[in-house]
Amino acid sequence: MADVFISYSRNDSDFVRALYNRLTGDGRDVWVDWQDIPPSADWLADIERAIDASDVFLFIMSPDSLSSKTCAREYEYAALGNKRIVPVVVRDVDAEATPAIIRHLNWLFFRDSEDFDATYKLLINTIETDLAWVRAHTRLLVRAKEWKANESDPSFLLAGSDLEESEHWLVRSFEHDPKPVELQLDYVAASRAEETRLHRSQLRGFYLVSLIYGLLQTSISYIVVFDEISEEGLVALSPLWVLGIVFGIFGFTLGRDSLRRSVIATAIAGVLLYFFFSAIFPAL
Repeated sequence: MADVFISYSRNDSDFVRALYNRLTGDGRDVWVDWQDIPPSADWLADIERAIDASDVFLFIMSPDSLSSKTCAREYEYAALGNKRIVPVVVRDVDAEATPAIIRHLNWLFFRDSEDFDATYKLLINTIETDLAWVRAHTRLLVRAKEWKANESDPSFLLAGSDLEESEHWLVRSFEHDPKPVELQLDYVAASRAEETRLHRSQLRGFYLVSLIYGLLQTSISYIVVFDEISEEGLVALSPLWVLGIVFGIFGFTLGRDSLRRSVIATAIAGVLLYFFFSAIFPAL
């Protein structure tokens, strides 16, 4: 991942190199395509991945960049991902002719008439504002794009603390910018659904083992070795396998999503069984 992606026209290369050197000199990771090559499928894919993986999208504005189809493709793609777009004006442009995606944003002016150092400080403040939030947005977008690119392979979904942190991030999204995009929402929802499915599957396996154990022990006790065990022994041992059956049944009916509900129900059943065998059964 990069801190900054720079989109620019080749006619503004001198300024971009100066800005690039200043940013990297301050320890920032900057992605710039220095090669003037014709667009291709692989090239476009590389550009899109770089935009997704960058926290801030710097659009170097000039008459040339505003007329560039390549630059338009880049800032339109950045807008689709709700990236933080920062317009940087290096040469005067017609504000009315500026695309709406760019026009409504706050512009920074790096024209020859401006103080470079003063504007650079404003740029750094813009980059660092709510930086933790922006980086979380970038990280989640990259992972969501990987999931989508791999045909929604469940192995790319979030789990455990990653999923919980992402859900908390979404809860706070109304307070921050950039906002999550639909793909991020779908990705987190799919991750939660898969986590729930796996959790349910694990619980079902647990309940099934308990049920099989209880039924097996009951069969052995009352069919195979019934004549070899005294009535007192059966009474003493029966709660062990009866509770296994009870736990399994409660699990499949009440505890499909929660082990706690099954444990509580089984504990109540255990108390009732104890009362039955200690107080009622002897009187029968």
